[in-house]
Amino acid sequence: MGHHRAIVEIAGRDSVAAAVAAVNEHGFRELVPTVAFTGTEIGDRDAPMRAVATLRTLIGDRVIVHDPVALSDPALWSAMNARSGAEVQRRFGLCSPCLACHLYLHLLRVPLAWSNDDVPVIAGERDTHDGRIKLSQMPEGIDAATRVLRYAGVELLQPIRRLNGERVSELVGGDWGQGAGQLSCQLSGNYVNFDGTVTYDEEGYRRYVAEYFEPVGRAVIDAWRAERSGAPAADFDAVVRRVLEG
Repeated sequence: MGHHRAIVEIAGRDSVAAAVAAVNEHGFRELVPTVAFTGTEIGDRDAPMRAVATLRTLIGDRVIVHDPVALSDPALWSAMNARSGAEVQRRFGLCSPCLACHLYLHLLRVPLAWSNDDVPVIAGERDTHDGRIKLSQMPEGIDAATRVLRYAGVELLQPIRRLNGERVSELVGGDWGQGAGQLSCQLSGNYVNFDGTVTYDEEGYRRYVAEYFEPVGRAVIDAWRAERSGAPAADFDAVVRRVLEG
């Protein structure tokens, strides 16, 4: 890989486990923790800082863990996850802000990766959650997000992607439950039925990923590249609309 530094997406247990696994696998000597905000967070605002402190404890002196960097772009989140909702529902038969929100969270790290010599980004994405369906972390969506960041020249590392919850827990000491010790979201569970099941149109989901999720990610990156070349700041509503109308 050639990089001694990596950016870490910090949220909860899975993200810290992913950072530990990535250090073990790739030998990173510096980690830049990042905490991304959507505007929908609720709960303990100190939780991300505790996660960073836990990461420092787990990896010890062998790796420099820099002070965390906060990231947010409300206009981008709104354009990808809210403003386009009715049109996305009409086109694909599903509309949950959680799906493109995960892509938004990855995208936020791209400019920081660019400014650090295109270092990789470590994410705690997982294909399965011990039997629970998470529409925001389906294999097709994770693959698409990986391609989007590759389009930006940034590798999205997912070292715990195929691990079960027990193995993930072992990486962080064995006593950190999934979903504990992290901020929650006001929109959490919006695609879950009252009985706990998740139903969705699989063909609609595949079309959503191919015709909206991935093209929007690439379009955002193109807009940022244009800004770096001197173009005006992107109008993300217009960027998303061009994808949907294209």
